[in-house]
Amino acid sequence: MSVEQELIERVLGCAAEDDPELNETIYKNFYQAMPDAEQLMSHVDEGVRGKMMAEIYRLFLSDSVAASDGDYLVFETKTHANSYFVRPDMYGVLGDVLLQTLRLSAARVWSPAVEAAVSQRLNALTTAIARALTRH
Repeated sequence: MSVEQELIERVLGCAAEDDPELNETIYKNFYQAMPDAEQLMSHVDEGVRGKMMAEIYRLFLSDSVAASDGDYLVFETKTHANSYFVRPDMYGVLGDVLLQTLRLSAARVWSPAVEAAVSQRLNALTTAIARALTRH
């Protein structure tokens, strides 16, 4: 396991321990940063929001998301755009919100190395999503 992977797993574990409502904190921060996203998701219940966050965590934890999940991301982003009217800019805002929320929720383990690992992984994920968006 790479050092980057270890840091990401550690920061997610710490954030979950220190903020038992981490998913709701992320959604609250996302809705604050992008109010129209809250309206788009007004019909989504807590169970579905939980599944969505589980998928975000899965992708975030994948150290090869661009290679292993490319077709999946094309399918998902196309579905999000066509069925739920998700705009491409929402993914970048979500990435920024994840970084900011993890920085606060896992403050006790945050360091320059963690910042770099989380930022690099989020950049890789948002780059993969941006590529997927251009493929459909």
